[in-house]
Amino acid sequence: MAVVMLAACGGNEVDPRDAFVGAYAYTATGSVDFQAGGLQVTLPLNKTGNLTISKVGDGNKVVIEGYNNPINATVSGNQLILESNTWQSTSGGIEFDLTFTYGKATLSENQLTWDSDVYGNAKYSSITADGNGDLSVVAIKQ
Repeated sequence: MAVVMLAACGGNEVDPRDAFVGAYAYTATGSVDFQAGGLQVTLPLNKTGNLTISKVGDGNKVVIEGYNNPINATVSGNQLILESNTWQSTSGGIEFDLTFTYGKATLSENQLTWDSDVYGNAKYSSITADGNGDLSVVAIKQ
């Protein structure tokens, strides 16, 4: 009887990742300002799209795919602790290399929000510029 009770209780554990797992529609707003020789160039980071959050292995690990692929994260209560990542792109002959340092992503109802500090550099021919900015993401669970 005790074995049956223990087995029944063990099956009722809730995986804290379940609240986050699924498909989301997101809106990202922000920019990075680059400075070079007294000239400022702004790279807009505004974007809309879809992302998914999936479980990774055991424990509290998840991965966010579809936005700055991938972003690894750990669930802590109603928040995700996001790991920093980098993004490289070329536009108009300018090479961008950005690093995103994410704040905690908070889930409230069906909305996940987070802010990021963005640092990076841009290179065009022999000209190099450093930049920084910020980004806010609002993702609605579908």
